[in-house]
Amino acid sequence: MIRHRLDIRVYFEDTDAGGVVYHARYLAFAERARTEFLRDYGVPHEQMVREEGLIFVVRRVKMDYLRPARLDDLVTVTTEPTELGAATASLRQEFAVGDLAVARLDVQLACVRGADGRPSRIPVRWRTALEEMRSG
Repeated sequence: MIRHRLDIRVYFEDTDAGGVVYHARYLAFAERARTEFLRDYGVPHEQMVREEGLIFVVRRVKMDYLRPARLDDLVTVTTEPTELGAATASLRQEFAVGDLAVARLDVQLACVRGADGRPSRIPVRWRTALEEMRSG
């Protein structure tokens, strides 16, 4: 399995009044990491939108918060595909500060038509890349 890594610095805007990363910011960090994951493997989401008229949307998300990340920490987000359906892709995203795990997210993405939001099969190019990353 291929694991993609993205480092994200925690800024003041990412924290609550106590200097701890606000829980909703993990979702933003995860979105950024998924975007870079696809881009780095040659199948950018933007290209799927432009060429196929399709988008990935979050269908389901489960998040476990393990310990706090804090202001100025460097959070490494690791993304890996775990399952692939006809119109869905499941990913595991782990968040760590150094060697310490701070959160874990399991997300299921659905491929839908941008025009009307109806489900659509994942295009061959994206499916092939995700399968290669999963088995890699």
